[in-house]
Amino acid sequence: MKILCLYNNSCALELFDWIKEQGHETVLEKNELDEEWCRNQQFDLTVSYTYRFIISADVLNALGMNVVNLHNSFLPWNKGADPNIWSVLENTPRGVTLHYVDEKLDHGDIITQQLVEKYTSEDTLKTTYDTLDYAAKQLFKNAFAYYDFWNKMRKKTVSSGTFHRSYEMSKVKDKLVDYEIKIEDFYKMFN
Repeated sequence: MKILCLYNNSCALELFDWIKEQGHETVLEKNELDEEWCRNQQFDLTVSYTYRFIISADVLNALGMNVVNLHNSFLPWNKGADPNIWSVLENTPRGVTLHYVDEKLDHGDIITQQLVEKYTSEDTLKTTYDTLDYAAKQLFKNAFAYYDFWNKMRKKTVSSGTFHRSYEMSKVKDKLVDYEIKIEDFYKMFN
């Protein structure tokens, strides 16, 4: 398959290298997508992990509506930006989700998802992010073996959950000095 791999954070590159090792052609992209370019490339699948742009309906159509996103939250909880931090601050379910992309942010049909254990007293913001990152990559690798069945596996989200935009993090990040802060200390700063 020819697979378009969308990312913003270099942690996604390990996953895209794995896809390539499975014998697929990968095209990596960090920038906002152009509809005509997408249509001309004729991708079989698009995988988004840490990508920062919302994909328009026109681009989704140009990609054959076969676009999936790997999100470091247990959707519908913590849709949008900084899901790891919001799961700590709001004490919502932690997990990872592989879902189809539609015009709404972190909204499309879910293919598969997995809860991730709650953090421990020794965890930091960085270790909790790393745990979710690892779990997301494993979830994708396990699910990819069943790619031919993804359309049959898809299910609608049944709850509204929670949603956060990037600008909501400004007051949090103003107080955040280091991602090595212990989770308990971080939580106490805001509660």
